[in-house]
Amino acid sequence: MFRTSLLLIAFLLIPNNAQAAKVQKSEFEIAEKIVLPSKILNEHREIYIYRPSDYSSDKKYQVIYVLDGEFHFIPTVGIVNSLVSTGLMPDSIVVGIKTSIRVRDYLPPIVGKPLSHQQKWIQQKFPSFGETNKFTSFLATELFPYIEHKYSTLANRTLIGHSNGGVFALHTLLKQPKLFTNYLVISPAPWWGAEEIDHFFPQTSTDYLDSTKNLYLTVAGEGGRFYSNTMRIIAHLESNAPQSLNWQFEYLKEKTHETTIFPSIYHGLSKLYQDFYFDQLDVIAKYGQVTDVIKYYANLSKKYHFEVSIPTSVLAELANLQLYNNRDKQAFETLNVFIDLYPKSAYPHQNLAQAYMRTGQYALAKSSFSQALTIADAKKEIDYTVTDYLEDMIKQADSQL
Repeated sequence: MFRTSLLLIAFLLIPNNAQAAKVQKSEFEIAEKIVLPSKILNEHREIYIYRPSDYSSDKKYQVIYVLDGEFHFIPTVGIVNSLVSTGLMPDSIVVGIKTSIRVRDYLPPIVGKPLSHQQKWIQQKFPSFGETNKFTSFLATELFPYIEHKYSTLANRTLIGHSNGGVFALHTLLKQPKLFTNYLVISPAPWWGAEEIDHFFPQTSTDYLDSTKNLYLTVAGEGGRFYSNTMRIIAHLESNAPQSLNWQFEYLKEKTHETTIFPSIYHGLSKLYQDFYFDQLDVIAKYGQVTDVIKYYANLSKKYHFEVSIPTSVLAELANLQLYNNRDKQAFETLNVFIDLYPKSAYPHQNLAQAYMRTGQYALAKSSFSQALTIADAKKEIDYTVTDYLEDMIKQADSQL
């Protein structure tokens, strides 16, 4: 018994390699943080910048600007990643702007006398409020140039604002609509009085909004002036919004002012970007051609005044559906367009090779898999499982010859 105890003690004292091995620790960063000096605001602003993991200067990205970035930036990045991975929105850069003085930057100045109890209270409580013009100028002449010089971006900006940030977003849509293409407004604070809404919102005229803009507006079950003011805004949108403003509204009755933020961002981005994904692929796969998809995105480019690329997921899915419908000729036309549009990517060559395998053209499949592998090998950051798969498929195609 004593000897057994000694052996047990000796065993326990033997260092376990797994436990003894030193744990390696490093920071896992999803974004870059900068401090941008602003002459306009006379202060330094913290800015958070997320870019896709496969970011390339050869590609142009849409940019999403998030107000109150210290709270909403990281959740927005997670939502964007989820939507991109499921093909519901294009790759995007996300920029979070840390708050400084919310009432100063987000609430517009009062013209004349206050028109609501809330405005009277804010005017007395926060005398520094109402400098939205300066904050807008900071965005347009300091932040946007920095982002657009450092990163490869499209002229398509999205603004996300909640509460007072939602007031700023609506104010910007009406006063300077060209700053952003998409406006995601979440439970805007009841800043405007009923009279001011009646005066302010009819300014949205056909002449004023001369290019396509998208608005997604939500309100939670806060009740009171949150609800009544939002309903008044909706009434004016129905009466006065020009055809160039595509707007949608969602009432999240079960949510609170705080819990409505994340579902609003998820639903809002899904809707704001919904026309970037071609949703008639089943029909085109059965009866149409890839030229129908090309025409759709060409028209989308005209609508938004910048080139909208056909997503790789759309081309891959279309070719797959065409093969499923026994339209092999049309599928290979789609795949050749895929390669022409994305010559530096292994993915279209991989899809072409898979189509050759499905149609029994093994020599061509081997050649296309080899081409995909050459491109993948040249990009060191590609997951080894991709190159491993391509190597296996080359062997499989070769075995069929």
